[in-house]
Amino acid sequence: MKKFLKIAEIIAWILLAGGLGTLVGFTNNEHNLIICRQYSINIDWGTADVLVTKDDIYNVVKQTGQPLKGQSIGYIDAERIESTLKKQPYITNANVFITIDGKVVIDVTQSQPVLRIFNQKGESFYLDALGHLLPLNPAFSARVIVANGFIDEPYSRKADYLQDSIKMKDSLEFHSVVNHLLKLSLYIQKDQFLKALIEQIYVDKNGEIELIPRIGNQTILFGNVENIPEKFNRLKVFYLMGLNKTGWNKYNVINIKFKNQVIGTKL
Repeated sequence: MKKFLKIAEIIAWILLAGGLGTLVGFTNNEHNLIICRQYSINIDWGTADVLVTKDDIYNVVKQTGQPLKGQSIGYIDAERIESTLKKQPYITNANVFITIDGKVVIDVTQSQPVLRIFNQKGESFYLDALGHLLPLNPAFSARVIVANGFIDEPYSRKADYLQDSIKMKDSLEFHSVVNHLLKLSLYIQKDQFLKALIEQIYVDKNGEIELIPRIGNQTILFGNVENIPEKFNRLKVFYLMGLNKTGWNKYNVINIKFKNQVIGTKL
């Protein structure tokens, strides 16, 4: 009798599981037949200027063969759309999902340019906060610091200068001019005074850096990218305590290359 009851219990569970499977399958089929009547595109531009619009995003979606509106959601490949969006140069991240009522939601995070580079090959491109090289956008421009001079690294290299993956023991990475510019520009971006002050970075033939401020007629000799906080702290003191008293046009050159020194000269 106990054996019979055990067999009956097993059969009941099998029938219940089969019924649930059929119900789930029927529900999924019903859901897949829902027509997409609405979609939303949300862009997180962060603190950067707009480089990608909702129209740009939708045009990329259409290129995947997914018109969205009027299409059964069973035919909408959210993973394909998401993967395609993530390959776009101005997009750092994308998340695409379909709600239970058939609405397609596209969330996009825009890249954050921190520097515009003009290299010796006549190329111009952006460098973003993650160290990625970005092409220029003919429709929009980012108001960021400009870097020029003796920069020979090409845009076509398409390297990912990821800040968290730079290996200082690797001599090729360590001597990368673009990596040095990234390190410097990220520091400037985080400091409101420096962000308002510095307009241009120039790399001389020896690989040393000169900074051009937005105000005054000075050239700031920065040297290499070692001791960045200490150099900028001295520069701030000189601007706030020195130039405020002597006048902003007293010096043409401000040299902060050497430790514990700020040398102002009039040419």
